[in-house]
Amino acid sequence: MKKIFLFSVLLLSFISCNKDDITFYPYNAVSDATVLAKPADFTNAINGAYAYMIKRGGADGFGEELLIDSEVATDNLILNPQGRQSNKDGFRFTSTPSSSHFDFYYSGYRAINMANLTLQRLDVLEAGTFKDNIEGEARFIRAINHFELLRNYGKIPTQSADALASLGIAYNEVVDPVSKPSRLTVQESYDKVLADLLIAKDKIGDNTITTGHPGRAAVYALLSRVYLYMGQWQNCIDNANLAISTFSGDVATRAQFYTSATNGLWEDSNAAGVLFKLRLDVVDGVTPGVAYSQAAGAQIKSEYVVSKEFYDKFLATDIRKAAYIKTGPFSGNTYNNISKYDGRGTGTRNLVDIKVLRIEEVYLNKAEAEYNLNGGGLASLDKIRSNRYSPFVSGGETGQALYDAIQLERRLEFAFEMDRFYTLKRLNLPVVRSATDGHYSNGTGTPAEFTNLPAGDFRWQFPIPQDQIDINENLQQNPGY
Repeated sequence: MKKIFLFSVLLLSFISCNKDDITFYPYNAVSDATVLAKPADFTNAINGAYAYMIKRGGADGFGEELLIDSEVATDNLILNPQGRQSNKDGFRFTSTPSSSHFDFYYSGYRAINMANLTLQRLDVLEAGTFKDNIEGEARFIRAINHFELLRNYGKIPTQSADALASLGIAYNEVVDPVSKPSRLTVQESYDKVLADLLIAKDKIGDNTITTGHPGRAAVYALLSRVYLYMGQWQNCIDNANLAISTFSGDVATRAQFYTSATNGLWEDSNAAGVLFKLRLDVVDGVTPGVAYSQAAGAQIKSEYVVSKEFYDKFLATDIRKAAYIKTGPFSGNTYNNISKYDGRGTGTRNLVDIKVLRIEEVYLNKAEAEYNLNGGGLASLDKIRSNRYSPFVSGGETGQALYDAIQLERRLEFAFEMDRFYTLKRLNLPVVRSATDGHYSNGTGTPAEFTNLPAGDFRWQFPIPQDQIDINENLQQNPGY
């Protein structure tokens, strides 16, 4: 995958493989002033930031762990006792600062530092569209990674009355090897995310999805998400509309979404509806689907399977049921396996691009904001439903029924896709798992040992890694840990 390769000087100069030194870089090779001198150098630096977002230097990013780290803490999945017991601390809500299932902290800040290196050397470039696009992408990278850190390690503004004044994140805007930043408040952190995105939308170029680089529509889409999390309904709607009007594509049709195990959006035979994805090839050494399951001959050995309660919410007429779930045997029992990341039609199993932003989310962000603003949202909701069910007839819902339909559609559309945990969190709802349904496809088997994470519990915020607090005494640990 050509975009992922940093040229060797960048590798020598800026990449550390030790989790303990994410803010410290060896300067005994060559300076950033030498490395970032030509346009091609800046392109490589941006590509390096995307590499960190996927998985680089021993830290887990979007490419595998982030796909499952938040999902295991929801009511969508149940642990398979026949699996490897991976990520079980997350499933059982028992992560600690010294032993957490969630370690996006390292990957996120590494990507941010690469973006900051780029921004600090922008004056080297001549004014024009190339320079503007580099700045736009760097600010987008800095914003989205800080946002991921923020929604995992801090509260979400709509989560509680005290959220805005609570601990946010350290928002890194410069590369300083001796810096020991403190955590801002949630309000200050969100303000900085917005500041970067509002500049990025005016700077970023018309990049195409096939290149793995975001364009203006992706920035508007992320803005719609951020404003939804902030409870700013009109701003959410406005940016959703801008994303829709700027995007050259549309919501994926049923045929684009899935036609067979070798043809569909999740098999990478198309990118319908995708605004920003992280492209993966064999050379990257990352297989996203491994976190969910592995091949065992002709069978599937799953780490986690779809809970019976959630499986039953997918109607037979819903194309997502076939696209996301594969019911099959393993060692004499039958499971509802997650097939969303099984891989492409040919090639390495579990290897598939990571869809980070999709136009479907934009419509559902808009629907929820419209409902909260004036009780509307049906047309935005039906834009998704009409492309998922066949036959489809709008339910014509109003009031609470409409709100419930919007939330159900969001859960179904973004199942196993880095959304459910944060939706429950921002709505201040508990995780409630069945105390009787087990891990087999018919609901028998071993039920979840831990069935409830109450709303407001401190564990909705993951612990800051202890090694980072040991390095930086200015970092404050989240309450409860």
